[in-house]
Amino acid sequence: MAKFGEQFIQQVQQAIDIVELIGQYVALKLRGKEYVGLCPFHDDKKPSLNVSPTKQIFKCFACGAGGDVFKFLSLYEQYNFPEAVRALAERAHIPIPAESAAQRQTAPGLSKPDLLKVTAFAVEFYREQLHGPAGRGALDYARRRGLSDESIGRFALGYSPDGWDGLLTQGRRGGISQEQLVAAGLALRREGGGCYDRFRHRLMFPIFDPTGSVIAFGGRALSEQERAKYINSPESVLFDKSGQLFAFNWAREQIKASGTAVVVEGYLDALIPLQAGVGNVVATLGTALTERHVRMLANHAREVVLVFDADQAGAAAAERAMEIFMAQQVHVRVATIPAGKDPCDYCLGEGPEALQALIADAPDAMQHAWDRRLAEYQQAGGSPADRQKAVREFLRLVACSAAYGAIDELRQGQLAQHIGHILNVPAADLQQEMRRLSRQARGRAQTGGAPAPRDSEMITKDPHRIILQVLLNQPELFGGVNERVGADDFTNEQLAPVAQKVWSLGREDRLTLEAVMGSEEMFPYSQLLADLAMAGERLGQDGGAQAMDKAVENLLYQRSNREIKQLQAGRLDDEALRQLSEHHRRPDQRRAPRIQ
Repeated sequence: MAKFGEQFIQQVQQAIDIVELIGQYVALKLRGKEYVGLCPFHDDKKPSLNVSPTKQIFKCFACGAGGDVFKFLSLYEQYNFPEAVRALAERAHIPIPAESAAQRQTAPGLSKPDLLKVTAFAVEFYREQLHGPAGRGALDYARRRGLSDESIGRFALGYSPDGWDGLLTQGRRGGISQEQLVAAGLALRREGGGCYDRFRHRLMFPIFDPTGSVIAFGGRALSEQERAKYINSPESVLFDKSGQLFAFNWAREQIKASGTAVVVEGYLDALIPLQAGVGNVVATLGTALTERHVRMLANHAREVVLVFDADQAGAAAAERAMEIFMAQQVHVRVATIPAGKDPCDYCLGEGPEALQALIADAPDAMQHAWDRRLAEYQQAGGSPADRQKAVREFLRLVACSAAYGAIDELRQGQLAQHIGHILNVPAADLQQEMRRLSRQARGRAQTGGAPAPRDSEMITKDPHRIILQVLLNQPELFGGVNERVGADDFTNEQLAPVAQKVWSLGREDRLTLEAVMGSEEMFPYSQLLADLAMAGERLGQDGGAQAMDKAVENLLYQRSNREIKQLQAGRLDDEALRQLSEHHRRPDQRRAPRIQ
């Protein structure tokens, strides 16, 4: 069976939601920020299977099974890795490539500058099509949705013709090869040979990076028979959707000026407000908000307002986002669009002033989460006892999240004061209760109920493991670690291949848990990676950074030991040996000396 390139594997990985996948085989129940259920891989009597929607991994704390979507399907259906990738690609309606992405990227003409020329060419092709006879229906649709002709031009909207090779044919005339179109995510390979256009009969939305270069496209289906209403370009040399926000190139200056970023979920939900003068609106690109999105916004805004639909999915998305913002210490508020509408419809129907008022009056995210829970109990005829139950659930939502463990005690105290104001309860009592709930959550997360080892114990036993645990959760720390140790310092045979992958991605500035797991070479390490990721999450942000710093020192001392033994065996000069020995005796020395 053909080997798939990492680009394709990660495209499939990102298209499948692990909660939805496992939920088809196992009854899952939301508990805190994760889902739990009976593990299907052993005779489970109580829910031991944990599924993390934020990390997109699963872990059984009884039998040890763990991994990502590919690992779950391979364990349940007894598939090998290529079979699992193929099955999930078919599930997501993603055509199977005939050639691996890794092979295609080695060809000439596929560098980032080359591919930016390809996407610029595609923008002009799609725009010409939109304003030609074939694009009349697409142009009418864009106008019906409320876009003016001026905005259609400003946002560079286009139309992909209803055929299999419109862009390919035009590309050949313009000197653009099919390999370049495939690498840019604009064409797909047939299993039997040849290529075809990825986007067909769709209204096209170019996706710009912050500098104004087109890096990808989103396509809105114009046929009712099309199963996927929207499709995006796949991950590529140009496009990493977990780190990009639609319309950020237009909204960035207004976000800076206002100090507020407004986040919506759809293309038109961003473009219609921008057209109406609400200039600080951006949209996610078919994914949940990530820590990278939050860091991008935090560099430009003092606060973020999430504008989601008033349904269950919108409320759940708001609570997941709340945790990410809390960990990053960014103030977040949540505005709820009235039922049956989205931000686009609301702005068109009620006017931009009404949308701006909705944003201005949006409650704090904590207040929003509490109001939602209290309303549910009141609608059910809630009693004072029900209110107390709502309070406990609300506190558990906050205290059991990874974000609570990621912030320091001062910030936890401030959070308790804020929640105390919402609930009209003394902050000191709340902080004590939240600490208790947080300890309980950490205790349950340990296999067999064993207490979590102290950081120093974990580092003493295996500093290799602690470094990987933290980097898989906080990849932004890679640069500092890479200055001091490398993958070659990982002498643990089990962890060394994982370290090589982490360092390879880190040096390319592509390190994420998803990227590490999204390759065939890491498939045998899926369970180990799930263990490392969940263990690192329990350390929290500050605790993880401190633990990793000690672990790096430990690795440096181990390196010094090896170098001393090598010097002794080689009978090198006494001065070099004396320097290394002196360094090894000085515990405050942070770097191993360089051997001359």
